Parts: sequence; structure tokens; C-alpha cells
Amino acid sequence: MFLRRHSWMVLLGLCAAASCKRSEDQAAKARIFSPEEPLGTSAGGQEKLDARRLADDPLFAERVLGMSQAEVAERLGSHQSQTRVQFAWFRGPGLPDGGSDVSLSEETALVDGSKGDFTVKLSNDHNQGFEVVWAKGEVFVRSLFGPFRKRRTDRTDPARVREDAMSALPTFNRLARGLKLRLAGETTSEGRAAVRYTVAGFGALKSGSDDRELPPVQFPEQVAGQAGKALGPDPDTARRLELWEREEPTQISGTLLIDKETAAPLACDLQGHFKVAASSTAAPAAELDLHSVLATQAVGKNAPIKAPQFEQEPAVPHAVKDPLRFLGKAVQAPASGVPDPASADEPVEEDDEPEAPVEDAGKR
Repeated sequence: MFLRRHSWMVLLGLCAAASCKRSEDQAAKARIFSPEEPLGTSAGGQEKLDARRLADDPLFAERVLGMSQAEVAERLGSHQSQTRVQFAWFRGPGLPDGGSDVSLSEETALVDGSKGDFTVKLSNDHNQGFEVVWAKGEVFVRSLFGPFRKRRTDRTDPARVREDAMSALPTFNRLARGLKLRLAGETTSEGRAAVRYTVAGFGALKSGSDDRELPPVQFPEQVAGQAGKALGPDPDTARRLELWEREEPTQISGTLLIDKETAAPLACDLQGHFKVAASSTAAPAAELDLHSVLATQAVGKNAPIKAPQFEQEPAVPHAVKDPLRFLGKAVQAPASGVPDPASADEPVEEDDEPEAPVEDAGKR
């Protein structure tokens, strides 16, 4: 009798524990065990969207303006897109030191071919850039003036490179905290029917809103001196967080074209001025002037993507295993009877291949 009652108590305890799982744990489990989408496909690519709803529904406008390049490719098929982004940061022009300013202009060219293949080329006015080719399950990367190198697919994320390089429109919309749009009628773009919008304002959505129940972000802890005390984000991360948390749009204007059939963004010409308040009242605010342009053409015209001519990675000795050879230093002859490790008959190890320039795209 006691054993039976004990078994029922254990069973009830297990049921209670299962029912008390946090929703964020269940959401994380769903993400981890969800089926992986093949490269070049999108779960929302087959959803029917009304291109005339953007002015009436801010959430729907965010859905369209933040459309991933994978979904755009699935909706439009083969196409070519170009973006041009010009920005200038200003800080304290009235300060005794004259303040500071940083400006950059960059252009991106995307060719989306059939079967998910694509090429992305990005360059800026500082003679920096890169090019990525994804063809038949292989990825090739080169710097702006260097040769192509073949990269291992388990160390490269070409889809992420494409998203980051073509993020001019989603980034502008996020900085504007959701563009307020006004329907301006229908037109054509490259022979396709399109819906035209003009920008009527900003702040249609709350900045940084997230309805998911997620645990707080855990930053590293300080080990030396004050163990257990939260150190917080590093300076670079703190500046990035301040950009999204403190920035405020002050002036926005421009136009937008949405494909009538698929509701994919075809073109935009957006200009805005933004301010980022400093953490202290004494420090001056930073100001940003941003101009983003998107153009899409050759929709439906197949552009075959071929693997480029590439050079093999040079074989170099491993820096840890053989530092003298790695640094190009001469090695003294070993003593008599002592084997020379440099002359051993074993294969020369190669350094790990560098990643594709995903991080470089974010540092421009």
C-alpha cells in the first residue's frame, strides 16, 4: 500500500514539474529541434501578401520591409539588386576640439541565380570590400583586390553574408522605429507592376519591442579583483547597444516601391537624420545622416552562377608545432645523434582557414 501511494506521489510530482516548464525553455527547445531550412528557401516565401496594406498595418509593413533575402529570392526568382548606403556621424561640432565626424559610402551588388546560387560584391570608398560566390554547394571568397579562395562550408555562412550586405532597407526601417508610409498609387518598375509609397513619418513601432519571454542577457563576470561582480558588456558592445536603445529619428523622407504580385521590396530612396543621446548630460549627442538606396532589375531572367577560378591555400607550418619555420628563421643543425624534428617525414600541418568576411562587413 505504501509503495503504491509512493508511486502515485512520484508520478504527480513529475507531472507538476513538466507543467511548470518555463515558456522560454519550450521556445528554445522548439528552435533547437526545428527542421533546418535548405539554403535559398524561406518558410514565408509561399505566403500570399497584399502589397497595398503597408500604410494601414505597421506590423505588416515591418514584415515586408524586413523581408530576408532568401524570401525575396523565393518570391522574385532570379534577379539582380544593388544597394548604396552613405552615412556620416557627427559628434559635438561646437566643442573646443571641433568634435569628430566619420563618413563612409558603400555599394553592394547581388546576383541571385537559379537553385539558390548567388554572388555578392561589396565595396566602399575606402578601397575595402569583398566578394562571395555560392555555386552548387560550394563557397568562394576573395577580398576586393585578391584572388578567390575556396572555403569550407562548415566554416562559412554565405547566407548570412548576403543578409548583412543587403540590409540597407531593414536597417533604415529599424533606425526609424518603423516607417510610417502613405499609399501613393501604382506604377511600374523594370516592367513589373509595383505599389508606390511615400514616407509620412517615423516611430510606427516601439523601439526594441520583443513579446517573447526570454531570460535576461548574461554578461561576463569580473574574475580578477572582484569575483562575482557583473562586469557588463565590453566597450564596443556597449556602444552598439546604446545605438539601438538611445537613437531617435528626427527627420525622415523618401519613397518605396513594393512588387504588386509578390509584395517583395523592389526599390527605395530613403534619407534620414538621427540622434543618439550620450550616457551623461555633459557629453554631446552623436548625430547620423543616412541615405539608403535600393534598386532591383532583371527579375525572372536566369543568371547562371559559375564557380570562379580560385587559388589553393598556401601550405604553411603550424605556428605552435614549429614556430621557427613559421617565422622563417634558420634552424641550427642538431647535435650528432639527435633527430631533427624539421626533417621528420610527416605531413606539414596547415593553419585553419580564415572565416568568410562576415565580421568585416559589420566593421566598415
